[in-house]
Amino acid sequence: MNVNFFEVSPDSVTPVIFEQILGEKPGGAIVGNPAWDVLPGTAVGPNGSSVFTPIKAYRLTKAVASGDTTIEIAKGSGVAVGDAIGNGTKAVACTAVDTTTYATKDVVTVSLALTIAIGTVLYQAAAASASAAVPIYTPKYLTGAYVFAGKGDQVIKLVNFANVRKETVNASLEVLALIPTIKAV
Repeated sequence: MNVNFFEVSPDSVTPVIFEQILGEKPGGAIVGNPAWDVLPGTAVGPNGSSVFTPIKAYRLTKAVASGDTTIEIAKGSGVAVGDAIGNGTKAVACTAVDTTTYATKDVVTVSLALTIAIGTVLYQAAAASASAAVPIYTPKYLTGAYVFAGKGDQVIKLVNFANVRKETVNASLEVLALIPTIKAV
């Protein structure tokens, strides 16, 4: 018997990022047109104008050993050749990116010479440095909504006081530590 039954796969689950939002920037702010889709919970900082710019976050999908010359990060980070990728106070330049071989991860050529656990979030540093790396922008807020690539500058909600889940927030612990009113739980 043919009853015209078909299965519809569910949409992907959006993870919970904010446990509690206790404060927002009144009226939101303008986030500059990014080259990649920026997830909620991404740190942003002023870029010298009234526009805020996202600080890229690179979540490891595989642990890194001190001798590795590549790292595997989750898709959607916006990683590009020339980015300085940081962990702690060390940052190194990205020399190559393979975004086409795998559906869920990008393979990035860098040599961090560090041992880092899977799931750790690395940050976009201002420059390569052996011991004094800092984020590319001074973080002030977390995005409270998506910022879509190619849609121009966008006005969105910016969160300045919240409890966030460290497992799902799209910012490294080093970047979150620079926003004293954001607590990773």
